[in-house]
Amino acid sequence: MGILLSEMLFNCIENGLNQSQIICLGYDCQHFSRASWTEAHLHTSDIFSPYYSEIVAQAKVISIMWCSVEALPLLVAFSLFLETALATPFVHLVYTQNNSCLDFKAVPACFGPPVPLTGLKGYLVEAVPANACHPIKATPASNRTLSSFIALIRRYDCPFNLKVFHAQEAGYQAAVIYNSYSDLLVSMAVPMEESRLQIVIPALFIGGTTSTLLKRQVRSAKDVQIMVVVPWGHYNFCWDKTDAAVYESALHCLLIWPGYCTQQVFLKFFHEFGLLISLSMGTSFLLLASWVKWSQPSQGIRVKTFRRGDRYDSCVICLAEYEAGDLLNILPCAHVFHYTCINTWLLIQPMAEQTCPICKQMVNSAI
Repeated sequence: MGILLSEMLFNCIENGLNQSQIICLGYDCQHFSRASWTEAHLHTSDIFSPYYSEIVAQAKVISIMWCSVEALPLLVAFSLFLETALATPFVHLVYTQNNSCLDFKAVPACFGPPVPLTGLKGYLVEAVPANACHPIKATPASNRTLSSFIALIRRYDCPFNLKVFHAQEAGYQAAVIYNSYSDLLVSMAVPMEESRLQIVIPALFIGGTTSTLLKRQVRSAKDVQIMVVVPWGHYNFCWDKTDAAVYESALHCLLIWPGYCTQQVFLKFFHEFGLLISLSMGTSFLLLASWVKWSQPSQGIRVKTFRRGDRYDSCVICLAEYEAGDLLNILPCAHVFHYTCINTWLLIQPMAEQTCPICKQMVNSAI
């Protein structure tokens, strides 16, 4: 409980929100007792020491006050969940090497320009210093024309927009900020009245496990190029033109959808075998339609159950004598056959040339 509360509260402060802007969304504020906040203080003081005094001040205010409004109605909460589930707020951070492909979920920032719909590509470089709270080392010299660089920055110690601003000033075309202690994906936001820095590059947030894999690649390889891919149906609630802004402490994947690499495998498979699959499905459909058509008696063909004493004796197709209970088909020409025998005979003939096995009269001539 303490870890979750401290993570939520720290995210509000890191995004620059004051106590009047901290919103209890979907929680009953009466459950946030003084003991819970004290537990959060202890956890927070160990990890976020630069913000400890501010967090304690915020926590004291919240711990002694009751919510002025009740929790959101269930209907409103469900509608917010449904809206998020139908439109994913994530983009894909993709790393490819040789024949391997890795993709990770990333959350675009709520400040600065949005990620272009066409995506972006660049060489990943670890920021120095890692937290980018002060001016960082400039982009490395490159002989490549039109080279782009993306800064990999550690979370905490200063606001998000300051980190991105330092990456921008150092010549980077984008910034990726990672969570140091967990895989929680947070929404990076800066209130309008406190956004004094002009951010002109896009920024993303990734989890701790993703950052560990990327840092390992950066330190073991000379050039690590990554892509930011915007999926179809992407929706960034930050740019929604509404009066109310919702600052979420953590975003979880609400839409289970294949990642970029998985989608590429599917696309390649269908590109190679799509025609064959289509032909197979078409043939299967035609056979099924034919079977359905001829499993039912056609117009002009009568169905009869054979009884002892009937004037019919044997089927000329299978040469077997009729027995009591056999299902017979009587063609328009009055010739009689076993139900399955004549249906099989008609099925193997072209539709326009279906004739009686005995007199060769067209089966549908009497229709």
